[in-house]
Amino acid sequence: MSLPFRLTVRGRLALLLATLVVLTGVVLLAVNAGLVAASVINVINTMRPPAGFPQSGSQSEHVASRSFSIFLVQDAVVLAVLVVVAGAVAWLVAGRMLRPLRQITETARRITGEDLHERLALGGPPDELTELGDTFDAMLARLETAFAGQQLFAANAAHELRTPLAVMRAELDLLLTGPEPSPAEAREAAARLRRTVLSSERLLERLLTLTRAMLTPGDREPVPLDQITRRELAGVDEAARTKGLVIRPGLREAPAYGDPWLLGELVGNLLGNAVKYNRPRGWIAVDTRTDGDHVVLEVSNSGQPIAEADLAGLLEPFRRAGQQRTGSSSGLGLSIVRAVVAAHGGELSLSALADGGLTVRVSLPAALAGRDLSLTQ
Repeated sequence: MSLPFRLTVRGRLALLLATLVVLTGVVLLAVNAGLVAASVINVINTMRPPAGFPQSGSQSEHVASRSFSIFLVQDAVVLAVLVVVAGAVAWLVAGRMLRPLRQITETARRITGEDLHERLALGGPPDELTELGDTFDAMLARLETAFAGQQLFAANAAHELRTPLAVMRAELDLLLTGPEPSPAEAREAAARLRRTVLSSERLLERLLTLTRAMLTPGDREPVPLDQITRRELAGVDEAARTKGLVIRPGLREAPAYGDPWLLGELVGNLLGNAVKYNRPRGWIAVDTRTDGDHVVLEVSNSGQPIAEADLAGLLEPFRRAGQQRTGSSSGLGLSIVRAVVAAHGGELSLSALADGGLTVRVSLPAALAGRDLSLTQ
């Protein structure tokens, strides 16, 4: 059952401040009244004549009692004025103290996806409310970055998917509006459509992988990263031999802690990129090791020279070295790697090699000692 009237935070704060002031005033007035009463009694006793003299103190006692009554009335008036003044001052002070909170509330109500660039920029002394405002501004900055990234990702994904759809529509239009194809031509068109569909399926699978990697892994367990790397190396061995690549493995024990499937995708994407963007008869160096409470995976490969300014762009979706949305690759490999590393609370760094090529270093939390490190198939 909801109450018919509920005090706001400002009202409760003002009531608390006013109550404290009034209680303090009541105590002071009571103490003062006690002191005055004691003084009046002392004066009355002093004014009484000594023994043997006629007693005439009734008049003085009446005057003293009258004066004390007037004093009590004045105290009551002062207390009433104190209640009114304390309430008004407390209301104003509470409003001033809560002004930053009202500003935060109004900004939060006003902001939409189109004006995430707005900031509170609260002034005033560095106190808890200013810290709250700065935290709110930092949250808006993160939301703005994430929102812009999602918009760019959606636009790029739509662009990537539009191309195969256009190819399939062109093939179908040709079959429907052109001369009747021969069985061989029909099979060739069907083969082209199938290749386009498979390419679209691979792109969608990688988009789903990227989406899953952006979420915090739900099932974490000890994972032997060195064994996963050895398994993924076997998967790219044929493609590496085709290009004449020399693989230099240095796989030392590296017990990571995370999602086995996502970590497999991480290693597979790094090795796949190392083969795909390598030069003929080049090389690939793969190392795993333990570094304190983290495990490290380093994948280096020869290849085309990469400018330092382009390294950060390689981590963005649909980006490749020196180009964007070109070639047969979807450009999602390093984006998936970055998302998996972030979901596991790890660190990722890229460095360009002087003779061409790239080194990718991944640092992930290590598994605790004594846990089962058997490889999940």
